[in-house]
Amino acid sequence: MKNLYLRSMLAAACAVTLAACGGSGGNLYLGGQVYGLAKDGLILKNGSEELPITSGASSFYFTKLVSTDDRYDITIVQQPKGAVCTIANGSGKASSYSVTTASVTCQTNTYALSGTVTGLTADGLTLVIGSNGTSPLKGSTTYTFPAIADGAPYNISIRTQPTGQTCRFQGSTSADGHDTVGTMGSAATTAATLDCTAP
Repeated sequence: MKNLYLRSMLAAACAVTLAACGGSGGNLYLGGQVYGLAKDGLILKNGSEELPITSGASSFYFTKLVSTDDRYDITIVQQPKGAVCTIANGSGKASSYSVTTASVTCQTNTYALSGTVTGLTADGLTLVIGSNGTSPLKGSTTYTFPAIADGAPYNISIRTQPTGQTCRFQGSTSADGHDTVGTMGSAATTAATLDCTAP
């Protein structure tokens, strides 16, 4: 009798725990993996439950548990600001100890970052952002990096000066004006002007 009483109390405690976790009679966790989420604002939904996912997350789990043979359909009700996410394997029928085959893949939007060039009369100029480079030819009046991620900090540096000239970024905090920093906007963005002169 004593053992039966203890088992009954344990079962009741387990039921309370599941209810506190949002369970609705099920015993399976519904979730999946997240890839490339660098922005806030993503909201997933299954049934009546909406689940916000924060930037940097690598996985997600709904609080409401599901039962074997329950149908599920994970959808995106809100995209993160400045990015687009898609779902693979987001719908089906629960049939295992946990349901974690869904994957959410996100791609941050990119835009052109450009600026004005003055006085460039020679070749040889190379500008870089990390491993991305561009080399405006003599006579060019602009420079462009075509795909910079929304909201990303950037640092444009002069890797090589044009032959017989010295270029400097307007407003640079560097003593020799060799770089300029900023944050990419949510649309095509204008960076600092680059002035080139004879030494």
